[in-house]
Amino acid sequence: MASPLKILILGGAGAQNSYVARDLARAGHSVSILTRDPSSEQAKSLSKLQNIKVLEGDAYDEKTLIQGFKDIDAVFVNTNGFAIGEKSEIYWGIRIYELAYMSGVKHFIYSSLPYVSKKGGYDPKYRVPFVDGKAKVVEYLKSQPTDRMNWSILESGPYADFFLFKELPVRNADGVYVFTIAIGEQGSMALVSLDDLAWFARHMFENPEKFRGDELSVGIEHASGQMIADAFTSVTGKPAAFVAKTREHNQKELPEFKLGTAHSPGFEDPTLVTMREMFVPWWGIWEESIGNTGLWTRDYSRLDAIKPDRIRTVEEWMRAVGYNENLQPRDILKTGLTSG
Repeated sequence: MASPLKILILGGAGAQNSYVARDLARAGHSVSILTRDPSSEQAKSLSKLQNIKVLEGDAYDEKTLIQGFKDIDAVFVNTNGFAIGEKSEIYWGIRIYELAYMSGVKHFIYSSLPYVSKKGGYDPKYRVPFVDGKAKVVEYLKSQPTDRMNWSILESGPYADFFLFKELPVRNADGVYVFTIAIGEQGSMALVSLDDLAWFARHMFENPEKFRGDELSVGIEHASGQMIADAFTSVTGKPAAFVAKTREHNQKELPEFKLGTAHSPGFEDPTLVTMREMFVPWWGIWEESIGNTGLWTRDYSRLDAIKPDRIRTVEEWMRAVGYNENLQPRDILKTGLTSG
């Protein structure tokens, strides 16, 4: 095993961070998680685990960050674009890097998402603030040296653990389990297993030279709606079907309340967008992604080489998590939504 590291996780005790923290702690690393609410269910659960310490504090406060970086070897940064908005996410992504650099941190891993518009110039059709904010921080990181503080980028995507547990299939009158997904007839999603994402994050921390100034994009596979339905039938033996929703459906159905979390930086900023403004283009990206040739692509062969036993299909993921027809909806994303 690699020598134990002292790792600080910024961005609270949310879905991605909690998976990363647990994996690092199981491997023997010393993990500190900075959260404003150590009394939350997730934070209390993590605090009970060996090698994990939950610290109370605001990850968007300079004095707190400087204190938190003391005696830390490495940091995992996953800012919450839902909660703080694009402007604050860009500012704090860069400022957190600067403070970590100044504090003597050796390895800075930033959790990001790909900036679709840069592939062919800016197009408002693809503007997703919680995606674009992170991606613009990545462009800054790519201009920075790696000699004093190594930086690496872990690029994620839509979590299977969120999406497929929140949008469960509905059994119709004929006994068919119907997945209704807003990706059009031919679209596909680059779904991510949080278990595998956590493994890749730890692998990057334990092998810093392999990922010096590097970007690793993780995922299971580009899964269409029909592939998801077929995987469900293969795992459960129950008949399943896929019904597509389109951008037009989302435009009508998604609410217009503001996305954000009160007391987070940027909550009162007029640029913080509504749920409709955020997710109509988000789902539109997947509607236009046909297999691994669309707007978001992944080098799955690289992932295979790094982790030969990674989860490679939605069917494998369903089997690994015990996905079945009797599940109840659950939402692992606890922050960033408000109706007032």
